[in-house]
Amino acid sequence: MSEEVKPIYAKGFFTMDTNGTVRQYTVFYYTDPKYYYANLTKEEYRRELSLLRRNMQRFLDEEVIRINGIRVNAKVIHVNIGLLTVNLPFIEFLITFKGSLKSGVNTYEDEYEEEVTEYPYDILWWLPGNVTEVSMAGEVNVKGNIITVRINKGVKVGGRELIIFTIDNT
Repeated sequence: MSEEVKPIYAKGFFTMDTNGTVRQYTVFYYTDPKYYYANLTKEEYRRELSLLRRNMQRFLDEEVIRINGIRVNAKVIHVNIGLLTVNLPFIEFLITFKGSLKSGVNTYEDEYEEEVTEYPYDILWWLPGNVTEVSMAGEVNVKGNIITVRINKGVKVGGRELIIFTIDNT
């Protein structure tokens, strides 16, 4: 990625099935005043996808994600680069991981290095049970089994995030 390419916004969607599978779709948006992404050849595009996949996987490998206290491993399964316009590229990631859920109280924890955000982003979680507690940075809103989070530029994030939710299997 060129040094002139700067992130401006991101959006992450997380869904968790009743079997504990989490599917994450995250999109990062950039300004690209010198058209770095628009000018990639097919071979450069393939190399860039490979580099993006490796970099994201390395970040995921550094995180400690636990579902009900058991560490799970997140895996990048798809990467795409697209263009809104020649100077507004986006990068999409599909990521998945799986834990075991149970009837009653369940927990999702994510520990990662603290940092100050360089751009705003939004997160949406759709869980298989009623959310009872959320501990994470940003403006958090909970409605039943859906969590929305808005994190502005300049906010300290990371450390430990926690979601507690209940599943009624009666």
